[in-house]
Amino acid sequence: MRRSLLRGRGGGSYSVRGLNPSRAERFLPLAVLLIGAAFCFRLWTTPGILYSPHSDLIAQGVGLRALANRTLAEDGRWPPLWDPSCDSGTPAHANPLTTYLAPLHWVFRVLPLDRAADLVLVLNVLLSGLCMLALARRLLSTPGAALFTAVGYMLSYRFLALIDAGWLPTITMYALAPLLYWSADRVLERPSPRRTAAYALILALSAMQGSAQSFYYALLGLAALVAWRARDVPKAARARTALALLGGGAIALLVSAPDLLPRMQFASLSTRTSYDYGFFLGDPPRLSALATLFDPRDAGGARFEYWENQFYMGLWLYPFALWGAWKEPRRSRGLLLACAVTLFLSFDTPILRALFAAFPGFALFRRSTRLLQLTQLAAALLAGLGADALLKGPWKKRSALAAAILCALPILDSGARILPRLAVVPLSQAFPPPPFLDRLRRAPDSGRLAAAGRSVVPYGQASYFGIDMVNGYEPLNLRHYVEYFSVLKTGNPASAPRMPVVWTDLNALARPDLLRALDARWIAASSTQPVATLGWEPAGSVPETESFDFYRGMTRAPFYLYRDSRPLGPAFYARSLSPVSTEAASLAALAASSSPLNASAFGWNGAPLDYAGGTARMTRRGGDVYEYALDSKGRNFLILSQVWYPGWRARLDGREVPIYRADHALIGLAVPPGKHALTLEMTSPALRLGLWLCVLGLAACAALAAAPLAYKRSST
Repeated sequence: MRRSLLRGRGGGSYSVRGLNPSRAERFLPLAVLLIGAAFCFRLWTTPGILYSPHSDLIAQGVGLRALANRTLAEDGRWPPLWDPSCDSGTPAHANPLTTYLAPLHWVFRVLPLDRAADLVLVLNVLLSGLCMLALARRLLSTPGAALFTAVGYMLSYRFLALIDAGWLPTITMYALAPLLYWSADRVLERPSPRRTAAYALILALSAMQGSAQSFYYALLGLAALVAWRARDVPKAARARTALALLGGGAIALLVSAPDLLPRMQFASLSTRTSYDYGFFLGDPPRLSALATLFDPRDAGGARFEYWENQFYMGLWLYPFALWGAWKEPRRSRGLLLACAVTLFLSFDTPILRALFAAFPGFALFRRSTRLLQLTQLAAALLAGLGADALLKGPWKKRSALAAAILCALPILDSGARILPRLAVVPLSQAFPPPPFLDRLRRAPDSGRLAAAGRSVVPYGQASYFGIDMVNGYEPLNLRHYVEYFSVLKTGNPASAPRMPVVWTDLNALARPDLLRALDARWIAASSTQPVATLGWEPAGSVPETESFDFYRGMTRAPFYLYRDSRPLGPAFYARSLSPVSTEAASLAALAASSSPLNASAFGWNGAPLDYAGGTARMTRRGGDVYEYALDSKGRNFLILSQVWYPGWRARLDGREVPIYRADHALIGLAVPPGKHALTLEMTSPALRLGLWLCVLGLAACAALAAAPLAYKRSST
């Protein structure tokens, strides 16, 4: 007899599979794999990459993986710590979207980018089916119902829509969520060292996937599961169960520390710490959106962000969910409550606003409709209950045929809606090179590109082509760089946003000197720009070029390129320097200065300088490592057009020297007279500490897994 999360409060347990599974049960995982692989046949049989006009994979995902390959080739480092292609430089590994350490994404190191991307998508589909199969076999009595639940969850419209949207990090958490609840439910049933170790490892894998929001919501579901099941745990076992859950959680934190610690550091310096309810809501659904429960109304995938504000769970699911709720009222209560709560929290209500204001962590994210991933999981299990009741009852004698018919329902539903959109195209078609790529591609003397328009050179594709840009699109943007960029556009420090920012668009230019300080050697636009008077002269044009416009797909437009006629270069000497001690003072000093040469710096001790000037030249432009040749005529303060971030280390002639945050967002250091070799290197103490903690966590897991074996040996 097994107790589990579907056990109704105050009553009985129920029987599932025996200790010796039948031959049919042994083939259930193989059946899930075959169905999933057959459904996704285009992704592994057609050369190229999955393409859609609104794909994050095309807009950004492939570029982030290309960055890793280039950093490994140029600097011999993996994972990359710094992404020079976006926002004049931003953390790479600490960006949750990169998922460099997530096991499924290791294939990007050994396969071409297009084949690796398609394979990761297929592996996530298969993983979701296997994880739900494990949970369903634990909760349901019949193998056919478990197979139906797994296939329905694996091929749900909601999940496949995220694949169409190219949400690589999010789909992994969707896949792992059933396994996370499976492992936690086993600990709640009977805590043991091995079960605790399995729970810790699965929780760690969930934390390492890149969607922090999906993981946060999965943790909310986990807390609800523990609370729901707490009364079923015998009093004598409650302390041991709590210790197993908390201990497993602590071990999971240790194992996932190489990812979590850098992300926490990045998040603490990002604009996401400025909470804004409007940003959190996004475009909230109205009650009329509930009509999508029965019709997704996605305009064949053409509707803008059709996967958002979307309540469609699958027409095939509802009859079985209702049947399960009717036939198994006690076991369905928790699942019905989960569906109701997550649906309710999708709408803008006073309760949602209260959660935003008071509940820890809730305000960090946006669009609470993403809670509907938990709704899909609970609804699939409800449908499994209904199928279980049928296969134990009127369909018992023909359970194999009935299971096959049941599995065909989600296959046909999602196949008709999603399969036509899973188009695979050659990588060259999804990533057409921009004009003048030979001039724009990164080199020691190339400088950066400023794009006036998001599709001129698509921000996320810049890394794929090896272009360094001052623009960007990221879920986490460094606050000090966004403030610098705002002053660059408006000249007014009060215009700096007080809310999360994801796009840095150059739609105005009040301070060309600050753009020049970023070593923006080039400006590109799809129309002529009045920048000649600012010092950027025409450098070429193309009547029409093709590029990827996020959400619109491939577009054609003219291309105009401008070159800076009086660049500051990648490093320049200040002609004055004043110390600042607060963020507000630093931003005010930046806005008040007549030039970035009149610099300010945090923590400057006022050592004597003569500002005699000199020359500074970049000799190596790597990803995590940069080298400069300096000739200082006196005691100078050198400003590098690199965005300040904890982890940068500077060595002057092989000796480490202190660096300062200068001009609010850049890096500065004192340089003595003479010729010098300067090396600027990005390090990550957070990652290094995380790796040591990971080793400790894995050792704890191994010790827990070996504990029963050691006990058996000692007792024989």
